[in-house]
Amino acid sequence: MNPLRLPLLAALASTLMWGGVASAADRPSLTEKVSLTVKVGGAKASVGQAICSLFDSAESYLEEPVSSVTLPVDAAGGAVFVFPGLAPGVYAVSVVYDEDTNGELNTGLLGIPIELVAMSNNAKGRFGPPSFAKAGFDLAADQTIEVVFVKAK
Repeated sequence: MNPLRLPLLAALASTLMWGGVASAADRPSLTEKVSLTVKVGGAKASVGQAICSLFDSAESYLEEPVSSVTLPVDAAGGAVFVFPGLAPGVYAVSVVYDEDTNGELNTGLLGIPIELVAMSNNAKGRFGPPSFAKAGFDLAADQTIEVVFVKAK
């Protein structure tokens, strides 16, 4: 008998003897996908658009989003973004209130944003954007988060 098969057979016999094989419902799926819904508010009613960007690592944070969606601001001064089919993990969200609909975050002197911004966890930075650690959250199941536009400082 092949010497590598003996430990495998012993492990299989032990598993069957002490409770059988775990069902698919008992173990997490490596291919399971989850959905993230982001609700943002605090913009002028029906003016401009909101750009929501999703990041999955500190390295890509605020540079290379996993996904980015642009929606018009609704009559309540908000927007609702849905990101389906995500792998469970740690994510951070950045939302820009693009009031003039030019597709980018307008900044003033020293690069300080003059348009409103929102971050997951409603995180705020000092002398720049908050870190991925402050804005990051664990996405393990379908989840809805709410953020509010604020003036960056």
